[in-house]
Amino acid sequence: MDRTPDGHVISLDIPSSMQLVYVLDSVISQILKEMGFDDESREQVNLAVIEAGTNAIKHGNKEDVNKRARFEFILNQDKLTVVVQDGGAGFDRNSVENPLNPENLLKSSGRGIFLMETCMDAVTYEAPGTTVRMVKYKKSPSNKQK
Repeated sequence: MDRTPDGHVISLDIPSSMQLVYVLDSVISQILKEMGFDDESREQVNLAVIEAGTNAIKHGNKEDVNKRARFEFILNQDKLTVVVQDGGAGFDRNSVENPLNPENLLKSSGRGIFLMETCMDAVTYEAPGTTVRMVKYKKSPSNKQK
């Protein structure tokens, strides 16, 4: 584990195979447990990270095992930052349809970004959609004492 001014960094680099998502699940579950996140936050972060990883592998890298999905987990005392990168062409967040629109409710996909944004305290898209940065505070910023 590396140490930066921002905190400890754990890196994970996996081939783009959906069969390897269990590795991501194991790693994030252990990180959240070690950091002392509450059960609800652990479930939310786990879901968001699995969704981001699935998007990187399935949509970004098109499940090409020659392309890698890279994950960085930056551990701070008060928050966890997760950075997910893929080797795809990227996407425009504004062009992604809202899964809550009535015409999209029965579609079998399209909820990953919505779930990531709902479960995390902050989500940003960088490097024209090939990198997503997600932050979860141990206590939601709106609940933090001043």
